[in-house]
Amino acid sequence: MFRYISFITLSIFAITNSFGQKTISELINDGNKHQIEKNYKEAIVDFNEVIKLDPKNADALYFRANALFGLNDFKKALDDYTECLKVDAHYVSALYNRGNCYYELKQYEQAIADFTSTITMDSSIYDAYFDRGNTYYKLNNYTVAIADLSKGLLIKPDFADGYYDRANAKFQLELYSDALTDYSKAIELSPNESFYYFNRAVNEFNLEMTAEGCADLSKAKELGDTEAEDYIKEFCE
Repeated sequence: MFRYISFITLSIFAITNSFGQKTISELINDGNKHQIEKNYKEAIVDFNEVIKLDPKNADALYFRANALFGLNDFKKALDDYTECLKVDAHYVSALYNRGNCYYELKQYEQAIADFTSTITMDSSIYDAYFDRGNTYYKLNNYTVAIADLSKGLLIKPDFADGYYDRANAKFQLELYSDALTDYSKAIELSPNESFYYFNRAVNEFNLEMTAEGCADLSKAKELGDTEAEDYIKEFCE
């Protein structure tokens, strides 16, 4: 879950000249406006201008990295986050977002390292627990994944995806009853996600709860899940 901090308090000086060149703060504000509108290429142009004026501007490096991430250019985004952290080693959002770059690049051990450092720096960032948990899931370390997801849910107990992800990890460990509880909580918090119902249905079939599983597949189909119809034909007709 990628953290965008679009506007922050900037302690920067205005650089301008007699030709009316925009100041650093104006360029950063323009870039952030473009980024909010998902005009990432235009945002990068603004942040490039800032970096020309002030190559060690950590905020500009961070925001440009966010724009690159928005374009799915994870390698270049990772490089910018790294440069930002060279300027300011305590820039926690850059550290966290770099972890997400590593995750997208399937460099899972590096992702875990950055999420861990993020938690060390600021243990209130619940996203770091969820994302580290999901990274451990990718490494098939389901027990540790459950532990991290549980820590995240202690901080953010109304986060539906956290229960869904923890349910998936429990499912992998064949803890079907416990997984059912988490799938149901996810659905309670966010009742319009088709994949919640689909996965709960698969879990219910493993508990020999055929009627409940078929009902969930029908709900998943109603919400637009394209795979649900095939499962209904196989298990429910």
